[in-house]
Amino acid sequence: MARPLALVGFSAYAALAWAAAWGPESARPLAVLCLLLALVCGGALLGLRVRGQNRKKKRQQELPAEQPGALRAFCGAFLALLAGGAVLLSYSAAWEKAVLPQSLDGRELQVRAQVLDYPQERYHRLYYRLQVEGLWEEGGEPVETSPFTLRLSASLPLACEPGDWVVCQVAFSAFEREGGLFSTANSRLADGFQGGGFLSQYEGIQVEKDPATPLWELLARFRHQLGRELNRRLPQREAGLLRAMVLGDSGGLWEEDRGNFQKLGVSHILVVSGLHMTVLASFLQLLLRRFGGAKWAGNLLTGLVLLLFLALTGFSPSACRGAAMYGVLLLADSFGRAADSLNSLGLAVLLVCAVDPFSGGDVGFALSVLATLGIVVAYLPFYQALLGAKGDRRGKIWKGIAGSLAVTGAATLGTFPVQLAAFRGISLLMPLANLVLVFPSTLLLYLGFCGMVFLPIPALAPLGTPFLWVGGWASRLFLQAGSLLAQGKGMYGAVDAGSSLGLVLGLLLLAFCALLTGLWEAKRPALRRGILGGMAAAVVLFAGVLPWAQQRQNYVLVAPETDGASCIVLLSGNRAAVLSLGGYRTGAVAQLLHRRNVTQVETLCLPDTGPDALEAASQILREYPVEQLVLPSGAYWDRNLEESPAPVYAQAGTAVEVLPGVQAEILPRWEGLRLQLHGVDVLVEWEAAKAQSCEILFTCLEESRVNSTFTVWQTDGIIEETTSFPQEGETWVLPVEEGAFGVELQPGGEYRVRREG
Repeated sequence: MARPLALVGFSAYAALAWAAAWGPESARPLAVLCLLLALVCGGALLGLRVRGQNRKKKRQQELPAEQPGALRAFCGAFLALLAGGAVLLSYSAAWEKAVLPQSLDGRELQVRAQVLDYPQERYHRLYYRLQVEGLWEEGGEPVETSPFTLRLSASLPLACEPGDWVVCQVAFSAFEREGGLFSTANSRLADGFQGGGFLSQYEGIQVEKDPATPLWELLARFRHQLGRELNRRLPQREAGLLRAMVLGDSGGLWEEDRGNFQKLGVSHILVVSGLHMTVLASFLQLLLRRFGGAKWAGNLLTGLVLLLFLALTGFSPSACRGAAMYGVLLLADSFGRAADSLNSLGLAVLLVCAVDPFSGGDVGFALSVLATLGIVVAYLPFYQALLGAKGDRRGKIWKGIAGSLAVTGAATLGTFPVQLAAFRGISLLMPLANLVLVFPSTLLLYLGFCGMVFLPIPALAPLGTPFLWVGGWASRLFLQAGSLLAQGKGMYGAVDAGSSLGLVLGLLLLAFCALLTGLWEAKRPALRRGILGGMAAAVVLFAGVLPWAQQRQNYVLVAPETDGASCIVLLSGNRAAVLSLGGYRTGAVAQLLHRRNVTQVETLCLPDTGPDALEAASQILREYPVEQLVLPSGAYWDRNLEESPAPVYAQAGTAVEVLPGVQAEILPRWEGLRLQLHGVDVLVEWEAAKAQSCEILFTCLEESRVNSTFTVWQTDGIIEETTSFPQEGETWVLPVEEGAFGVELQPGGEYRVRREG
């Protein structure tokens, strides 16, 4: 068998991905099935070998030519099924630890837990990692429980540090399992969380210091101290970038910068991953080879530095995956063997799957594995195609550009199915962004790591200052380059679920035709090119152009996740009308407009002029041309809106054209607006409206007097846990708890609901 480790590793990953997609309940039956089939294959393998030995003794001849092939087939099936069954049993055992916290959904309990790390800040909320060891009802006696890791959300900071024990009241919530393979539940489980919840009471919180000081606590405090030193020596924005790239702490990243790199499809640059491990280890090995010495000693030193880097990042899952993949290469090189790329990747995948059974549902791990697989398989053909027939005579500059484009193309090819499934599209600016930003990000990693090495030692801290000073300026230029590239509009290849399926099937058919035509004689190259070109045109036409043309005739109302505020966007082709803004995710609407390839915002309506709404409006105004700004009569024009056109102060009860041909009537007290879309009566409720009826209602209120056939409820999660939406008559209520939901209205009055992200 040529690559047994690749077979075993990818089989284990496929089994875990299956369990993540179909749910934990399927893991144990599937494990039993795999082990039974492995037993059958093992028996067949043993029988073939015994039969072959007997025939060899009787006839004194070698085995028939077909038997070694059968032996290899049964041996491969045995190893693949055995690996799949083993990791599925591990998945089932790991899920049993998460059953208790998931079963507490909707309950409020007192917990006793140990703080494992400093909180991460996102969207003006703090997220703590706690290890819970006690649960009880308020006023009851403490009861010990099996330890599990809790992701605790809080709006205010707790007076605690890693290692401290806290007693507080928590409202538990189960992870959202909708979304298939890459659901929120699978992502949280892969990150090491077995349960989630929010702090329901800020009074009576008890904090107790732990007399023991374990190593992980020292590392957490050391990493936090390094982050504070960076904040002290550099501006906030630049320090946040270096903290993310070197320490794995993304809490200091500005949401605008995070959104820019997500638009470009290169957000992996901002988090510690296999890319950073490879860059750092390659630099160290190049440096050590200059000084000579034994190969094993250099590899050992490189491994120790990678271990130190892992400690700095808090052993984040993405960093551990990258270290495992590169560690396999170092191990093979130390024994003087040329590592087979696919076997090395398979072994690394097997190690990760064995350590973290939930890695099958982690989109980051899927992207890492498939990107590496794409580079291993497709890099050389891409590179040779870019160099052409005169490859040896090309200049060094073009070879460098071709190498970067080949890596990007190969990685994109590998991750293409996952990007369609998880993100509903792909950034068309990704090749250019990789070409422009990879070298500066590599330089930033070197500068940040060198500066960090000197900071912990007071006597040597001044030696790190030049590295950090240059790193600060490089960070500023890096962020400005990302912001400049992200200004491109209409550069996101977004597709819906049907188009994704059509595109993938079309590409598979195209690859099959390429295989068939490649078997023909080389006398008909024009015919082969014609067939393949026609197939490619058909794929683009039926999976891209026709759905896009159909989409231009539809209206889509999108409601992103908020904290109980109204935030509604109306889309039609590449135009949009923002009907309301609010919520803690201030960059959500700008990201949504980018993903839908919007080039013009016709109307920006601001019934709410709170800080979050103004920040979100300011970001939209910076990135998109806005035709008109609609404000309530007598509203204050904030200085954050200086980039907007002169505002239109609309009176209650009047009509405003929000999109060409679409009139929206503002309700009598500016509590919402009503509009007709393809004959469907839609009402967007900002504040409590009087009793009335409509067909589709968008509301953020806990109670509404508007009756509708279908309601989209922008709940804040806390309300949803304790309240059911009251409405008279028969109605279908969809709470927006994760991501965003869109209601697409088609000509003729039909509409459908879909998840936008």
